[in-house]
Amino acid sequence: MNKLLRKPSPAMIVACVALFLATTGTSVAVINALPRHSVGTKQLKNWSVGNKQLKGNSVVSGKVKNHSLKAVDFADGELPAGPQGATGAAGATNILKRTAKGGYGTVFSKVTAQCNSGEVATGGGADWDSSTSDGWPVVTYSVPNPYSATATPTGWAVEIDNFSGSGGVQAIAWVLCSSP
Repeated sequence: MNKLLRKPSPAMIVACVALFLATTGTSVAVINALPRHSVGTKQLKNWSVGNKQLKGNSVVSGKVKNHSLKAVDFADGELPAGPQGATGAAGATNILKRTAKGGYGTVFSKVTAQCNSGEVATGGGADWDSSTSDGWPVVTYSVPNPYSATATPTGWAVEIDNFSGSGGVQAIAWVLCSSP
């Protein structure tokens, strides 16, 4: 059985040309965006002057424009001190981890760990106790509470599902609470 390759359709030719132009256009744009005075690898290789081979000093003073380099004289391991920065706001001085356990549920368990008054939730997480279950629990959600783009979180909410349907699962939430 001899199969011959068919001639590509005009649509296929146009598509291939468009693909080629689209992929090379980005490369051409990048090359054109590079400065024309950039130094390439040819300029940085070891080179010789007359019969003297220079090693390790590829860029010599003859290749550097006058007054284009600023001389810096620091003792080894010494840098000058910069100007004093502005004093920032007082940060959190107290961070505590608070936990809460939900009730055992056959299908699911949920709970919210809360910070104390005046504290802000800065993070949290979920865990579970499935010692009475023969399946693998799944974290359905683990989110700040309240779950809002504008409200300040004061807790961490967790739901654990028990998809095995036998035994039970208990959700455990933990929250990192910060206070000034």
